[in-house]
Amino acid sequence: MLAESLPPLGPETKVLVVWVERYDDIENFPLSELLIETSTGLETHTTNSSTSCRSVTSEKDVLVIFIHPLKTGLFRIRLHGAVGKFNMVVPLVDGMVVSRRSLGFLVRQTVINACRRKRLESDSYSPPHVRRKQKIAEIANRYRNKQLEPEFYTSLFQEVGGGKSSQ
Repeated sequence: MLAESLPPLGPETKVLVVWVERYDDIENFPLSELLIETSTGLETHTTNSSTSCRSVTSEKDVLVIFIHPLKTGLFRIRLHGAVGKFNMVVPLVDGMVVSRRSLGFLVRQTVINACRRKRLESDSYSPPHVRRKQKIAEIANRYRNKQLEPEFYTSLFQEVGGGKSSQ
C-alpha cells in the first residue's frame, strides 16, 4: 500500500483583512509583530528561549487586505502581498473604492481567489480529477482478479453455499 503524505490544501495560506481608520496607518502597520501571534495550526514552529512558539511565516507570504472607510460612506481598498501576483487577484484591486453593500462579498471573493491561486501555484498540487483517477487505478490494481473469461462467468453464476441446491 502506498503511503503518500499530501500537503494540506486549504488553510495554510494566511490572509489578513485589516480595518484602518486612518489611511496613513497602513504604512506603519506592525505586520511582523502580528504574524507572531497568528497561526493556522499548520506552520512549522521554532521555540525561542521562553515557552512560546513563534511562527516562521515571512511577511512576503502573507496577503493583507486593508479596508479604509471614507467620509462619503465608501471604502478604499489597499492590497499588500506578493508583488505582481497578489495585486491582480480579482475582484478587488489595489486602490479600488467600493460601496458598503458590495464590500463583504468582494472581500470574500478576493480571499477565496487568492487562496486558490496560491494553491494552484504549488508544485505539489494536483487537481481533484487527477487524484480521483489515481485512486481508482490504485483500487483497480489492488483488487484485480486475473481470470479467463469463461472462469469469470462461471464464478459469477456458482452458488455461494458450496453447490447445495435448495428446492
